[in-house]
Amino acid sequence: MRCRLAIVLGAAYRPANFNTGHLSMITPKKATSIEVWQQLNPQLHISAPDQIASDVVEIGADDGGFDGGRLSDRFWDEGYFLLRDVLPTDELAKLRSGIEALVANGLSPSLIYLYDEAWDVFRRLRPLLSHFLADRIGLLPHFWAWHVDPRDGGRGWPPHRDYQGESAIGDDMLISLSLWVPLSDATPDNGCMYVLPRSFEKCYALPVSKPEDVALQDVRALPAGPGAVMGWRQDLYHWGGRASGHANEPRISLSLEFQNAAFDPLAEQLLSLEQPPAFLERLSLIASQFEKYRHMQSIDAETVKWAELVLKECAVPSRGS
Repeated sequence: MRCRLAIVLGAAYRPANFNTGHLSMITPKKATSIEVWQQLNPQLHISAPDQIASDVVEIGADDGGFDGGRLSDRFWDEGYFLLRDVLPTDELAKLRSGIEALVANGLSPSLIYLYDEAWDVFRRLRPLLSHFLADRIGLLPHFWAWHVDPRDGGRGWPPHRDYQGESAIGDDMLISLSLWVPLSDATPDNGCMYVLPRSFEKCYALPVSKPEDVALQDVRALPAGPGAVMGWRQDLYHWGGRASGHANEPRISLSLEFQNAAFDPLAEQLLSLEQPPAFLERLSLIASQFEKYRHMQSIDAETVKWAELVLKECAVPSRGS
């Protein structure tokens, strides 16, 4: 998903425009106020800047863990895994309603990362991350959230690889990993994830460089519901589908990227999984995503300008958190 590395591989693709008609309700200056965001989503929390992150229950803590061997077999063969029913659906429901409130106010779903609970989802997944990336986990400052709405022809991101460089060394040492978490049912009707399994791509004469290179029968749809987590090596060719106007609900989801911190950093700044960024840093990170992913998710000029002004407000020396 990195701006300089994630490449839209298909010139015909036209991403749906992101409608942010109510940005004027939250001016860049107001955006730096925790109270504004708490009022918008009172069921969620934003920690004070000097507050230590609260403990979370990691996956596997109450049911004996997960079958790492089975996950690894599929991951190293096909490039991805899908683990179901491992995250608490009650917590995910709060995040879903949070994204729905943001969208209803013309705001980007990515602003859900202002709230502690969005980071807590991935903190719960530390055992899974450690299984694939070892104990030194770096959180990359590359993330997004989606609200793929069937009512306006919504679609996920086009076919791409999150990283064009090495994502693994051989078939047993992973450098970087993307995780994707559905907050609603993700189905072929509302734009679930699709992948080209690496085991199929390896049989091609050349690596896929554009969608037309993919044999349609090799495409795999990966429907999933709340409680699941999907992960893939960052050189896996994948995309989100387009929602049918007959779908029953939007596809709502989160994604974050990680790396084995024993390798050279893949970004100028690596974040801490154990202690997520403080409020103003979160806001600044989110604002920086708009320009970064404008080639993947069409975002109107007003929103990009708003994000630029938010970044300036975050940089004001006297600005409190």
